Amino acid sequence: MANKWVLVTGGSRGIGKGLVTALAEEGYTVAFTYQSSAEAAGRLEAEIAAAGGKAQGFACDGRDHASVERACAQMVDTFGEPHALVNNMGITGDQLMFNFDVDRYRDVISTNLDSAIYFSTCLTPVMASTRAGRILHMSSVTGLKGNKGQVSYAATKAAMIGITRTMAVELARFKITVNAIAPGFIATEMVDQIDPAIRKSITDGIPLKRLGQVREVAALASFLLSPNAGYITGQTFVIDGGLTA
Repeated sequence: MANKWVLVTGGSRGIGKGLVTALAEEGYTVAFTYQSSAEAAGRLEAEIAAAGGKAQGFACDGRDHASVERACAQMVDTFGEPHALVNNMGITGDQLMFNFDVDRYRDVISTNLDSAIYFSTCLTPVMASTRAGRILHMSSVTGLKGNKGQVSYAATKAAMIGITRTMAVELARFKITVNAIAPGFIATEMVDQIDPAIRKSITDGIPLKRLGQVREVAALASFLLSPNAGYITGQTFVIDGGLTA
């Protein structure tokens, strides 16, 4: 992977952090974005450097197209043409329909969905110029299976599956593949904050009777970015321990 770089949006925590770490271990130079936690981004850069890898964080508000344009231009100036874009940035913003808050809804849509479109439209022309590239959208099983309180989140994650198919058709002539990963319940800081009793009921409902690990999601992402996945495009890969089986 020498001389190839990958962008992971929202890469300073959770699944994004795991993706940044795993891809750096494979030899990619990894750029990642963060919105507010410069301290967490700095720690991640230091951890990867200590392990012999290369990663650099870029402050960027993915909800704002101008901010995304500036960050992408800076990355291309720094690293050259990207090998891959992983649209991972996202929040949940859970709320029941009876307590619907429009501002919260809009924040979820702009954070999860608008950011993916903005980063994609900024970087795909650069990839197209080299007639090569990989795009991964981090969707969710919530885009495939109902989950109480997650109307806003589900709207964004289901949309990402549709966007994946459309972009795959549009970009195939430029040799750019576009796929999506739909994780189930993965052991992250967010899941750790769930009440233990609720977490147990979630685990009991998963056929494999455990939460997924970030490294398992990262391994799937790594494969889809590799030369071995060159004939795979427009697909959504579910990794959920059998939850949607």
